[in-house]
Amino acid sequence: MIKLIVSDLDGTLLDHSKKVSSREQAALKKVKEADILLCLASGRMNVEMQQVLEEIGHRAYSVSQNGAFIHLEDGSFLKSQLFEPELAYQVYQLLKDFDVVKIVCSGEANYITHLTPASDEVQSRTFRPFIIKEDIEQSLQAELPICKISTFGDIQILLALKALIEEKLGDQVELFISDKDCLDIMPRQVSKGNSLLVLIEQLGLKPEEIACVGDSFNDVSMFGITPHSFAMKGAHPEVKQKANYHVESVAEVVDHVFAYNDKYMQEQKGSSIV
Repeated sequence: MIKLIVSDLDGTLLDHSKKVSSREQAALKKVKEADILLCLASGRMNVEMQQVLEEIGHRAYSVSQNGAFIHLEDGSFLKSQLFEPELAYQVYQLLKDFDVVKIVCSGEANYITHLTPASDEVQSRTFRPFIIKEDIEQSLQAELPICKISTFGDIQILLALKALIEEKLGDQVELFISDKDCLDIMPRQVSKGNSLLVLIEQLGLKPEEIACVGDSFNDVSMFGITPHSFAMKGAHPEVKQKANYHVESVAEVVDHVFAYNDKYMQEQKGSSIV
């Protein structure tokens, strides 16, 4: 029986205006009424995810910053994993010669050295404004706790950057093309999937008791831990290959979960009669 639904946000639960549609809200209401747990798993900060939940009147577990942070349903903190300062500094050094927007992410803030028209476009997608920090490079070696470095730009430039980082630091970091113009750089072993495994152990759930839905490469790690994996139909073909089902919406996933659970209950009832 499926007891937990895990959903990505951008490109999955959120529409192009960063809102949860009425159809999706109705589906999530059914989830709540059936006492099925919900978890949001996103590259966004936990504070942004909580804003989405507040707007739709729902509570959920949170795997934020691509798995760097885990929060429980009541908002309490469970676990985090940050960059070692020297490694974050080394990564940032590799970015310097690339014409991309560079965002340094902590748990509750996104830092940038200066604003440009390109960074303004990226900022328009977030719920919180960037914090200007001209001394980011120096701060990475000191007091600034960092969980993720995100770069935005032309996909060919990002792929070249990805190849360089893999060559220089590939055994120390995780790299995800998380959007059509975004490369996320994480500490080694930090992913949505790994953090989800920590969460379900905390909840006493088995992998087959969860369903996951997403649309990007940073969601693939979730797909690998459960047979109930769903990729959005608009996702990259390589992402869709990693999921067992393809859907148009989270509401479609919810319908699948209810049908699966109804079948499971019928089978359990039948076996108990025998």
